[in-house]
Amino acid sequence: MRFWGVYQLAHPAPALQPYIENYWFVSHGPGEEVELRVDVFVDARADLIFNFEAPYVREVIGGKSRQIAESTLDLQRLVPIRIHQQGFVRIVGVRFRLGGLAPFARDDLKRWNGGTPAPTLVLGDAVAELEDRLRNEEDTAGCTTMLDAFFLERLERGGSTAAFERALAVLVDSEGQATTEVIAASATMTPRQVQRLFARHLGYSPRTVARVIRFQKALRSLMVDPRVSLGDIAADAHYYDQAHLVREFRAFTGGVPRGYRGYYPVSGPDDFAPNVVAYVQDDTIDRRAG
Repeated sequence: MRFWGVYQLAHPAPALQPYIENYWFVSHGPGEEVELRVDVFVDARADLIFNFEAPYVREVIGGKSRQIAESTLDLQRLVPIRIHQQGFVRIVGVRFRLGGLAPFARDDLKRWNGGTPAPTLVLGDAVAELEDRLRNEEDTAGCTTMLDAFFLERLERGGSTAAFERALAVLVDSEGQATTEVIAASATMTPRQVQRLFARHLGYSPRTVARVIRFQKALRSLMVDPRVSLGDIAADAHYYDQAHLVREFRAFTGGVPRGYRGYYPVSGPDDFAPNVVAYVQDDTIDRRAG
């Protein structure tokens, strides 16, 4: 199946699914220019972006913007961004889960967080060879096979990765409420070990990751049920009050909660809220999940 004029998702191999949420593909139709806008919410995750056609503008909402033509790793953001791309578009992307990039990375991720380094700096020189092969493959199934092979070969699940997964699971299961001390006790390690694991595998402290988890829970609730009150969302997501929720929304989206009411696709993920992808063609907007 060719991926002309669509935004498509593909699942990675089962062994990769704890680390990679999906592969995503965007392309124009034959001879057809596309205008694409993507709002990417704060989620402390990472995307590997192989960009084969038109450059795109990456804007930090409320901040600076810059044009990017090359392939990049967009790493574990704590600021909302907006992507705008126009022209002939072809992208092959990899969407990592929370903490999912670390088993494939050559080094600690803290130095790269929030940035857009070249993929080779984080994943090694072999990713450049993968990029060349993907450039010449126009079939989603073929691209998926190549991506699976690349990541399966490089998956490292040593003791550090397994320990981090246990610690992160405690924090996620608590909906961001577990303290470092509680995480340590539940995962059979010391608080200092927990801090080091989060620094190595995410580049953020457990407290920062907890903020993201609570925000994502609130955002998903708002998108799923547009009738729910902000007070109920704040209580359910463990904010002090509604004002606290609104402050976090401003910090993590650049806007206010009401702007995100009621948008949630059937194909949306079960844990984190999806990004918003909009094609702007012939004065119509078609929203899809990312």
